[in-house]
Amino acid sequence: MAFSISKHPMIFFVTFPLPALLMVLGAIFNASAFLFIICGTWLGVAMMILYLPIETDSEQ
Repeated sequence: MAFSISKHPMIFFVTFPLPALLMVLGAIFNASAFLFIICGTWLGVAMMILYLPIETDSEQ
């Protein structure tokens, strides 16, 4: 059973904008590649766990 992310703004912030912001700050301050790998993984897992079940939920 999928839930709407828009009803939980903190979950949305921690899931998508925070890792994107960390990636941008890492690029500005010349962070290691490990930060980019972690943030990319964070975004990928978030998409699989939160976004894809909502898009593929076809049962009523």
